Amino acid sequence: MRKLFIILIFFLVMFNFNNSTQLTVMNEVNNINGINYELIFDEENLNLRNIKLKLALFSNHDSYIKKIYIKYNNNVNDFFDKEYFSFDNRNFSDGINKIIYEYNLVLKENYLYEELDKDISNVKIDRVYLSTNKDVLDKFIKKYPNVVIKVVEN
Repeated sequence: MRKLFIILIFFLVMFNFNNSTQLTVMNEVNNINGINYELIFDEENLNLRNIKLKLALFSNHDSYIKKIYIKYNNNVNDFFDKEYFSFDNRNFSDGINKIIYEYNLVLKENYLYEELDKDISNVKIDRVYLSTNKDVLDKFIKKYPNVVIKVVEN
């Protein structure tokens, strides 16, 4: 009786796995039909400390942050040949941590230990390149009117 019970449970579990439907959690990058925008933060302070707060509207499935442009200090500007950092959009916090890691890596490779000792969360972000819908962008404009927004042609 016990063997029969175990075999029935096994087949029920297998039947459930075969009939389970797959749900898409986030859109693929190619499926986003948003328009490409460049957000310029000359008049608004955006740094690694407040990026989660200010760009939280773009962390949903309708938006895709593509590039983060950092405004380098004059003493480290010569060592950075990267114009921008690619943003990992699967997880917002992981994307920010990846940028911090890559920034620190360039500082370490160029022996800029004085810059490493400084607070990295004060590193200013100059521009953000993203793809989003007009509705999300309108909410962002209402919240942060000092940000200059450019539509980028593909």
